[in-house]
Amino acid sequence: MKKYVGCVAAAMLMAGCSPKSNDKNVSSSDVQGETVPVVRVLDSQPLGMVLKATAFKMSGDYADKVAVTLDNNGNLVYYPAPTDLSAESVPTAIGDGWYLNRQGLGDGSVFTKWTFVEYRAMKTAPTPDEIKKAIIPGATVTEFRQLPISASKAKEEAPANLLKYLQ
Repeated sequence: MKKYVGCVAAAMLMAGCSPKSNDKNVSSSDVQGETVPVVRVLDSQPLGMVLKATAFKMSGDYADKVAVTLDNNGNLVYYPAPTDLSAESVPTAIGDGWYLNRQGLGDGSVFTKWTFVEYRAMKTAPTPDEIKKAIIPGATVTEFRQLPISASKAKEEAPANLLKYLQ
């Protein structure tokens, strides 16, 4: 029943903001002087995907360093803008060398010489060439795992409680 409530609420919001149409699934009714959209849900489909939490290990102590991601050919495929990062982007230690991924790392992620504080203080993002020159040799993600809980749920959990998902 809960998934239908979300669908109905989303449909009502969309119906309330869209121009009038002849759609037979959306109509209006007068409730205490207000026009309220009435929606009939015929078939329920997921509205989106839930981002799963991930954890990683690294080849050294680079938790305070900004990571970027390279493809198999060494091409830069992901790097954040300084404004993309916050204090909450720093990975959280969860035990046994594992860290909760809070920056969007993946397979192929490597670490740069810049700390989160240094990187966030930059006025503009460094160029791809500057980023490649700032990569610490051998500073890589060595293991990467998806957790069976959402990223938002993992954020609410005590870090030590997340370790159970990795064993």
